[in-house]
Amino acid sequence: MKSKHEEHALALSTWESEGRAPNRSGQRDEYGRRFDGDGTYTIYHLFTGETAEIGSWKMEGLNPKNAARALRILNTPSWP
Repeated sequence: MKSKHEEHALALSTWESEGRAPNRSGQRDEYGRRFDGDGTYTIYHLFTGETAEIGSWKMEGLNPKNAARALRILNTPSWP
């Protein structure tokens, strides 16, 4: 059985291979990373403050490496 962090890493690797996160409209959104105090991070939308969601995955409880990767992917504009 894979840990939650291993599952996150696999999802992020898939997004990097595809060039972006799935189900993005192509518009550029701005996201930030928040340290949650328990050693994990949450990715949130800078303007609304809401936790980012990709599909059914809420971007919370991420380890530092996966949070950095997710943030880079979400803040990279999609190129046709």
